[in-house]
Order: sequence, then C-alpha cells, then structure tokens
Amino acid sequence: MTYFLRAVYYVALLAIIARLLNRRVLQTDKPYYFAVNVTYGTLAGSAILKPDLSLWDGTLPFIALSLFVWLVDLAAARWPALKRLVAGSPIRLVEDGKTVTANLRRLHMTDADLQARLREMKVAAVADVEMAEMETDGRLGLVMRRP
Repeated sequence: MTYFLRAVYYVALLAIIARLLNRRVLQTDKPYYFAVNVTYGTLAGSAILKPDLSLWDGTLPFIALSLFVWLVDLAAARWPALKRLVAGSPIRLVEDGKTVTANLRRLHMTDADLQARLREMKVAAVADVEMAEMETDGRLGLVMRRP
C-alpha cells in the first residue's frame, strides 16, 4: 500500500508541476523537453520505490528540476541564442522548388525520404513546393508555389 500511495502522491505532484509550467513540460516533440520528461520519470520512479526516503526528500529534486526548467524557459524567451540551443531551429529542405541536399545530408535524409514525407502531405513533386523546412518538432512545414 505504501508504494501505491507514494505513486499517487508523485503523479499528483507531476500534474501540479505540469500545470505550473504551463503544460510546456508535457511536450515530448523537442529533445530538451523529452530529456526533462525522462528525468521527471526517473525521479518519480526512484522516489516511489524507496519507501525509506521521506516525501520531502523525494519532492526536493522535483522542485529543483522544475525551477531549472522554468528559468531556462524564461531565459530562452529573452535570448534567441539560448532558444536555438534549447529548442533548435528549422532546417530548410526545399528552396524555390529545389532540394537543399546539404541539409538533407545533415538530417541523414535521402531524396526518397523527402519524397515520402511530401506524399504524406499530398504533394506530388518537389517542384510544386516553394519552401519546405524540417521544424524543430520533426514535422515538415510547407509553403506551396502559387499557380
């Protein structure tokens, strides 16, 4: 029963933290937030499985990590260089209907990979695309050519 109650406590704590951090920490599409979520999970698992650890001693790392995440988010909103470091920046894959092969190589993608992604978005050919970028969350952003 101790493990169950501890699990309920830490799940509630994580829900409160997610709410205080404006749910941003729930994003797993960016490597930074993915790492933060894995760290929260590791902290929760450790705290739940150590019944000799007081709730306060188990809660302190959550508070410290949350404060760190909040400060990094605050600083990233002020300094674009930090934001690029934390969140990354989009990478141009198509420019004026032509593939930017250097950037494809940088992302370890082939022309066939790009074609497949475009087909998923109902685009027949690269020539139909004005601009395409790999967004920081892994989605492909498109601007189609005008007829």
